[in-house]
Amino acid sequence: MSESRLHNLIRVNQAITSDLDLDSVLHRIVAMAAELVDAKFAGMGVLGPQGEIAKFIHSGISPQVEAAIGRQPEGRGLLRAIMDTPRPLSLTALGDDPRSVGFPAGHPAMTSFLGVRIRVREEVYGNLYLANNRHGEFTAEDVELAEALAATAGIAIENARQFDEAIRRERWSRALAEAARGVMLDEESQQVPRLLDRVREAVQAEVALIATIDEETDELIVEHVVGFNSAVLATTRVRPVTESFVHTTGDEALVLNDLSLLIDTADGEVETTCHLVLVPFDGPPGRRIALGVANRGTQSELHDREIEVVGSFTSHVHTVLDRAEMRRTRHRVAMLEDRNRIARDLHDHVIQRLFATGLSLQATATQVDGPPGERLSDLVHEIDGAITQIRQSIFALNHDSADGATLRSRLSAIVERIGGSLPRRPTLVFAGPVDLVTDDDLSHDVEAVVSEALTNAVRHSGARSIDVEVAIADHSITISVLDDGVGPGPMTRRSGLSNLELRARRHDGTFLVEERATGGTSLHWTGRLGATRPSTGSPID
Repeated sequence: MSESRLHNLIRVNQAITSDLDLDSVLHRIVAMAAELVDAKFAGMGVLGPQGEIAKFIHSGISPQVEAAIGRQPEGRGLLRAIMDTPRPLSLTALGDDPRSVGFPAGHPAMTSFLGVRIRVREEVYGNLYLANNRHGEFTAEDVELAEALAATAGIAIENARQFDEAIRRERWSRALAEAARGVMLDEESQQVPRLLDRVREAVQAEVALIATIDEETDELIVEHVVGFNSAVLATTRVRPVTESFVHTTGDEALVLNDLSLLIDTADGEVETTCHLVLVPFDGPPGRRIALGVANRGTQSELHDREIEVVGSFTSHVHTVLDRAEMRRTRHRVAMLEDRNRIARDLHDHVIQRLFATGLSLQATATQVDGPPGERLSDLVHEIDGAITQIRQSIFALNHDSADGATLRSRLSAIVERIGGSLPRRPTLVFAGPVDLVTDDDLSHDVEAVVSEALTNAVRHSGARSIDVEVAIADHSITISVLDDGVGPGPMTRRSGLSNLELRARRHDGTFLVEERATGGTSLHWTGRLGATRPSTGSPID
């Protein structure tokens, strides 16, 4: 190898290893390869996961010619031969080789050809193609230079990839840290969109979204979205044309590139192509929720490494959604309490005053003859009608189940009825949204448990005081009954306690009765919300 060409190789090596931006490195390798071996045309095919040419970078072809060709090489013919051959391939007349499949219309004529592999560690990253040597054909020295350049290119690409990975992980780490701070500090109304913005930034995607997977219609129901065209995507339905969200995802994360979708917009269904990553995570019972990122089909594809990034944010999203659900529950509880307060005020104050006024008017009407007396009687009827309407309103305010009373009020009535004979009325404490229990079977069993526990305490323990607590937490309802009586004793008659144990099993719960260290009995009963199973017996109420 001549001294001048060796100097050129050293210069080229320094040039391509001095840059850490991967895209710039790839373009510089192609341009300098053409310069190094004096070729008119040069190209690099970056291989995809299936060995196909996923990206093609070229030098020597004008934008006008590129537009006339219309597509990048597919990796057939001689280009495929380079992929399958570990040694460089050098040809004097490219068209004479039997593996050549020709060129598309508009492609410039190519004669001499040189192809070498580019390896990054043990991986074949891509292939370097050189064509139309200006001196006629590629020499053995040209092949040697191309191989040396390919080796340096592998090192430069590895450095750039590591730098790119470091930048990506720094961006990811920063976004995670900001997401954690945001969950604690952001305004509640902005937590979800800001969190999605951080996911989108960490992945460098166009869109980030939270969606429910509808198993019946095989659709994504977009609940929250930020990024490109978010106004169109918000609260819309997305249906895959060829894939199946339900059968493809399961509980696993997935990457779907070049996915055809039908988007239900205000102007009708629109078909589009996108690259999508979906990562399912735990949601409310009965719902399959996923955190996802997406790019348009014309933008960069997404890869398995994005799954790790998106997955790292699911715990933050889960926390934010749980807090939002808790806020809604607190609002509903406050609303129920307001309704109960209004109902009490209407009953204890308004109705009583109206009733007293009606009695007074009725008494006055009996002492007045003629039209004034009739008018007073009409007013009494009007007041009676108003009282009837108010009573109906009170019933509607308190109506929370089939029998027209809330679980809280029914339990209060049980405690009042059974504990009336005690020196001190039992205390009853509620914790959590007890009135929001909608399972009639569970509500019925909760009433039976409180009734049986209080009856045992009153009849058999000799207790002077009893404390009852009913609490909702972690998708379970817990009943605790504590008394200061003589303790559970040998409990030879266990029919009532067996019923309580059976009711607990029906709701995937637990039941425990034990003697308290300070004297008396402690009874604990739990049941899971939504876990009612068919009864295997007939508990005696």
